[in-house]
Amino acid sequence: MMQHLVGTAPRAVRRVAAALAFAFAFSLATSASAAFAASAAASAAASTTSPPLLALAVDGRPAAEIVVSAGCHSAELFAADDLAHWVEAISGARLPVVTNEPSAAPGAKVFVGSAFGAAAFPDDARKIGATDGFAIRRRGDALYLFGTKPRASVYAAATLLEENTDIIWARPAEDFGTVFTQRPTLALEKTDILDIPAFEYHGWNVVAIRGDWPTAKWVIRNRGNMATLAEGKANAGRLGFRRGEGGHIYWWMAHPDKYFKTNPEFYSYSAIERRRVPETLCLTAPGLVDVAVSNLAARIEALGGDEIDSFCISFRDSWACCQCPNCTAPIPLADGSELVCKSADAASDCKYYSTRYWLFVGEIARRLHAIFPSITFIGSGYMYTAEPPACDIPDFMHVDFCPIGGVSGAPLLSPEQSPTWRGRLEEWSRRFPGRVYFYEYWCSYAAGFARIRGVGSIRRKIARDLLDLRDVIKGKGIESELTPDSERAFSGHSMRSEWDAAIIDRWVLARLMWDPGQDERALERRFCERAYREAAPQMMRFYDLLASLTFDPAIPPKQRSVFASKEVGEAFAILEEALAAARHPVSRTLISRLIAQWGVAKAASGAYTVPLMDKSEHFRDPGATCWETSLRLPDFLKPPYLTWTARPAPASATDVRFLTDGETLFARVAAATGPEPPAGDWVSVTLVGRAEGARSATRVVRPGVAPAVRTADGYAAVLEFPLDALKVDFSARSTFPAYRIQRHDGASGELSTPEGHWPGKDMAVLGFVEGGAK
Repeated sequence: MMQHLVGTAPRAVRRVAAALAFAFAFSLATSASAAFAASAAASAAASTTSPPLLALAVDGRPAAEIVVSAGCHSAELFAADDLAHWVEAISGARLPVVTNEPSAAPGAKVFVGSAFGAAAFPDDARKIGATDGFAIRRRGDALYLFGTKPRASVYAAATLLEENTDIIWARPAEDFGTVFTQRPTLALEKTDILDIPAFEYHGWNVVAIRGDWPTAKWVIRNRGNMATLAEGKANAGRLGFRRGEGGHIYWWMAHPDKYFKTNPEFYSYSAIERRRVPETLCLTAPGLVDVAVSNLAARIEALGGDEIDSFCISFRDSWACCQCPNCTAPIPLADGSELVCKSADAASDCKYYSTRYWLFVGEIARRLHAIFPSITFIGSGYMYTAEPPACDIPDFMHVDFCPIGGVSGAPLLSPEQSPTWRGRLEEWSRRFPGRVYFYEYWCSYAAGFARIRGVGSIRRKIARDLLDLRDVIKGKGIESELTPDSERAFSGHSMRSEWDAAIIDRWVLARLMWDPGQDERALERRFCERAYREAAPQMMRFYDLLASLTFDPAIPPKQRSVFASKEVGEAFAILEEALAAARHPVSRTLISRLIAQWGVAKAASGAYTVPLMDKSEHFRDPGATCWETSLRLPDFLKPPYLTWTARPAPASATDVRFLTDGETLFARVAAATGPEPPAGDWVSVTLVGRAEGARSATRVVRPGVAPAVRTADGYAAVLEFPLDALKVDFSARSTFPAYRIQRHDGASGELSTPEGHWPGKDMAVLGFVEGGAK
């Protein structure tokens, strides 16, 4: 059962007298006094400007019932149950859900689903057409929530509540993700809405964790039409999302486990190894297309056949391509010319390898389309295939354009964008108009930790890209990766921390993906007013500040974050003001979790501040009290082979801390080994100079070798790094050094590093007190 927290007293309901007058009709089902109801009725009779409000609940008692059709789609049933659930959470009244025929009891009747709405309002159904737009319509005491797609009823039910209460589904977390005010009387004023999305695709690929049902519900309540992976097996198909299958599916065509021994020619030839290797497919192999079509057709049938909306045929998620003579031979083109391969490296000759891919996939799609004509087949515009091919593509195929790599922070079609990427998108649009959609990474999982972010990229780039996709490219839509709001760990951190760090961008993006013509700043304000309530002014200031941070020009763009900005202190102070201002308990929880993630992100972003202490401290003594207030690095973990796998704890712990006196950077290393440190145990500490002319330095600590000393559970040492050699300027963050640290356990042979970062790479950047004097 969800927990719903409430806070301050509700705002006055507009035209309360009219609402209570309408409640008079429900006198058999309510305990309102006859005198009070009569007074309200008289007040309503005097009003001629608009019809009375439609009451769903009066004084905490139900004043309506919800009607669904027998055998309706599970999404329509979910819409009815969800509406009943939230009406009860807000008012305390549980509305009954009945099938087919409403009861004879007085009160409003809320008809959910196309079986009722499309028949009652055929003009709306015609306007909605094949889209997943929705309508909310009222006739007397009957209310209709519907569209031509089952999921449209969920959009309608959620919108009905949003437009008539102050509810917001700010994040998927079921215990603290929804903010609203309780009120025993719930009467509807806005009951005349028709809304049609700008795009066919407007949803999310919920990555990293499958089957996160709360995230699936957040997507559908916020008008997304793709999130099938979040439904999981238990709820598969329940919300009526678009069914998109496929992806990086070369192995679906011919898996090496089945074919490599018998048909090695199906697989890529490596010019380096001079043999066939099952890294990718050989796109010119005789017989491969027949095998691929047979295997894919069987897979599509198993997945539901014509129940699938779209099927994407993409290569393996790498730049690897076959280098055999046939796959690198000149490609004859329709105009009689030839496309010559210029490099064995796909990244160096994207036009050639994109053409090779589209010729292969286009033939497979043609054969599959003949079997499954209702399925939309999609080809990839990703990595080397982001370059439009020199050949044509089947006229029934869409292009999944994924702008990664050299894309700048400017809008894709702006003059400031990389000419390569702008030119690619313009060519796709010109040659294949109306057949392009975006695949993005706007809200996908972070590697290692969740970064604090706001709406700056939406204002600077994303909102403009979505408008261009709608108005210039005439595109099919947008699908972006989204991290589920789950406590489960992925890439070394909890997925929930992604939402703790940034929720406003996800909500605003969900709305812009439905209709990019909306004012993004108005959406931001609506989110803050509903999610943060009394703290909305402070949170708007906070997000405005994040969108306009200033940086030392020497800091590379990829290293810029709020913690590298000149406004870092001001930003945190605003968060503290917001927490003090917030009264609604859920709002306080949302802000508190952001503040908690601030500390995590600050440490992990490379803004580790080294305390500046008086020269009289005993820095060189590993047991000195000054080390109790030092900068302590995160726990050591074993680096994973793959970046997205878990980082387990090593057999023995390592503790590394930093202090400075303004002239020397001191590092204390303490390694746990037990009473007898084994031979071969060591800790390596490297400070990487980032300033011009700086010298990097490495120190290795070994038990029994000075300056290491024995401790009760291992050994410890204090290392010294002169700041002059590192060229540290306390007023210029770009001069602060990075570090690389690793521990070799002499007993187990394990290698560990802070947070399990890959050894040999810069792990983070140390910070220093600005203005610190030597």
